[in-house]
Amino acid sequence: MLASGGVALLEDVSPVAGLAVLYLLAVLLVAIRRGELAALGTAVLSVLLFNYLFIEPRHRLTIADPRNVVALAVFLVAAVVVGRLAAAARQRAAEADERAHEAAAREREADLLAQAARSVLTGSGVESRLRNLGASVAAATGAASSRIELASAPTPAERELALRLPTVTRPAWLYVSQDVPWERGALDRIAEPLAGLIDVALERDRLDARAAEAEATRRADVAKTAILRAISHDLRSPLTAITTAADALAGDRLSGSDREDLVAVLREESARLAALVDDLLDLSRIESGAVNPQSDWCDVREVVDRAAAQARSSHGEHRVEVSLPELPLVQADAKQLERVFSNLLDNAIRVSPAGEPVRMTGGVGGGRVTVRVIDRGPGVPRSQRPRVFEPFFRGRQTGGGSGLGLAISRGFVEANGGQILLQTGTEEGTAFAVSFPLVPQPAAVP
Repeated sequence: MLASGGVALLEDVSPVAGLAVLYLLAVLLVAIRRGELAALGTAVLSVLLFNYLFIEPRHRLTIADPRNVVALAVFLVAAVVVGRLAAAARQRAAEADERAHEAAAREREADLLAQAARSVLTGSGVESRLRNLGASVAAATGAASSRIELASAPTPAERELALRLPTVTRPAWLYVSQDVPWERGALDRIAEPLAGLIDVALERDRLDARAAEAEATRRADVAKTAILRAISHDLRSPLTAITTAADALAGDRLSGSDREDLVAVLREESARLAALVDDLLDLSRIESGAVNPQSDWCDVREVVDRAAAQARSSHGEHRVEVSLPELPLVQADAKQLERVFSNLLDNAIRVSPAGEPVRMTGGVGGGRVTVRVIDRGPGVPRSQRPRVFEPFFRGRQTGGGSGLGLAISRGFVEANGGQILLQTGTEEGTAFAVSFPLVPQPAAVP
């Protein structure tokens, strides 16, 4: 209609045949906006309107001048060609837009999978990696939330979309909040590569577990070998001494003093052997969790005094100085606690220089009751400090010890709810601090 109005306005100043180009513009516009069929219909309608309104005789669908027939035919052919060309251009533009949209979608999906692949490489354990993977999907898709679950059947929460992931190892599902801007088809396309990443995470976890198991087995074998070597060495020395003394006592040419010396050796080495067997039994109970302390109200000062008295009798050449205030009662097994302090004192005396006393100090602070056993020995190298409580570790011992005292001490202290720490300083030497929680004291008996 606009084209017809334009021809009507301009027919007084321009030949009517030349004004048919206005109808071509209309055909071109329709072809661009509506396609080829609409442009063809517009071309035919334009020819009829142009003939009816502007070619003599007007308002009739007849043509008096044969030249106008040619002009209309040329116009119709031109309109059809223009319409087809415009429609083809429109289709190519639409295809280009579709390809651009598809490329953008593929790029978006590639970015998501790249982020997901990075998330699989972070975290420890399958659960952590799946959480990272779900967070990557949510961040890439713009969803409020996203999670991945390993399950045979879907269990979506309210307002969640469930998407099955075709994993090989275990069934898996992707849950995305319904506000996700992505189309379902795009989500379906990322399902398979996501499933592959989940299979990678599961396989990696399986390999990590196997590696950890293999490492644990290797460490156990190394520890077993070390224990066997240590036990064989520690048992051989007293057994050799006992066997030698027994063979000598079997002879008949010994003086009374030699016989007394050999009997003393037998007693000493037997006691040493019995102590080693007791240590091994205690260590076995500790490692199996069978310590079973008989906890009761315990006076730490009394326990320390008994342990110090025993150390003085066993190592008369070393002084043991006890400087403890009155301490609150703690809940612990007194016998096991005495064994702890005896082991610590024995260890401290073995490394102390001649004439240097071993000191025992302590007090209350930080909600704990603490006792320290301090020596002026050579100290523990920084590289060895993490291992001082390991069984059979003899980092600084000068001989005579089995390497079990500190391990047993830690086991007894922790079984009674306490804590034992290595404290090293330049002025105070080396100290082992044993502490127990400060608890409300029992009511005094009237």
